[in-house]
Amino acid sequence: MQLDAFSEFFSEPNDPCVSAKISYPLFDILFLTVCAIIGDSEGWEDIEDFGQAHSRWL
Repeated sequence: MQLDAFSEFFSEPNDPCVSAKISYPLFDILFLTVCAIIGDSEGWEDIEDFGQAHSRWL
């Protein structure tokens, strides 16, 4: 039961800075980050570049 509440709380983080109000599932963010780190990314800009370069299979 507590796992459901935890999962629901972290399922879609909101970014108030985005004018389009886009929300991304936490799993997608973590998957991209882990793949980028394995792919030798060293910071958030590298992770963003990795995500854009590999968007077809992500």
